[in-house]
Amino acid sequence: MIGHIMVTGIGGLAGRSAVSYFRRNGVPVIGTDIREIETPVESFYIIPPAGDPLFAATLLGIIKKERPSLLIPTVSEELPVISRLKKVIEAEGCTVLISPPAAVDIANDKLKTAMIMAGHGIPVPVSFDEKTSREFIAKELSFPFLSKPRLGWGGRGVTLYYDLEELFQETRTGLIFQEFIPGEEFDANLFINRKGETVTGVVLEKTLLKEGMTSSAVAVERVEREDLIHLGTKAAHVLALEGPVDMDIRLRWDGTPVLLDIHARLGGNVLSAEEILDGLFVTWEKKERIDVH
Repeated sequence: MIGHIMVTGIGGLAGRSAVSYFRRNGVPVIGTDIREIETPVESFYIIPPAGDPLFAATLLGIIKKERPSLLIPTVSEELPVISRLKKVIEAEGCTVLISPPAAVDIANDKLKTAMIMAGHGIPVPVSFDEKTSREFIAKELSFPFLSKPRLGWGGRGVTLYYDLEELFQETRTGLIFQEFIPGEEFDANLFINRKGETVTGVVLEKTLLKEGMTSSAVAVERVEREDLIHLGTKAAHVLALEGPVDMDIRLRWDGTPVLLDIHARLGGNVLSAEEILDGLFVTWEKKERIDVH
């Protein structure tokens, strides 16, 4: 019989989706978050944010106490820490299907992602770091264009600028400025095995966005877009990604797909792409049976 699992960030969309899926399949779930969450799980722990020096020790302490056989991290900011702890976690008998640290670091850094993908011929938005003069950015990108946090944060914190006044009112730090891609937006969900093979891929069209033109999807619809699966697979191979991966892709006016972001974890809309969770579940089950025998 397979054991129980641990899901981080159960207050977020991806975390709630994972909890819902595994509990529906009869698997007991341990949940964590940085605040109190009412999502029904067998055990729940409040843990420090990933940037806190106590995060790693707290996470490992829970694993040693609860003895889960699978850990599913769903918070972008946690991924670099957990990826580096993979050997330690797996030494406790807990599987982690996560990409190597170098791949996670690049995926978490939107400027590095854009630069490396462009170097491999994958279409990405024209991008600048915050040290570039804002006059130059405005000249090169033309309005509207956007900014977003360079590190982590999933697809949150996106701001569109329509003129210089709005641009110079921006006071946040740690930003990347990017060309705004105007067409339809898609969510490419992939599950990649340890050999780097895409086991399954599902594309969701974001039919309604939270902020109208940007931000997370409020509604999605499954679509057949093999070209987007191919683009996502190529990007995954560049970074040697592994496990569940979520990518945001938009179309230019001429229909050219442009890779916006890579999240080296489950996507928030994964319940509309359950094949990814199925792939994760089956991989875990197979490993459990091998370990038992």
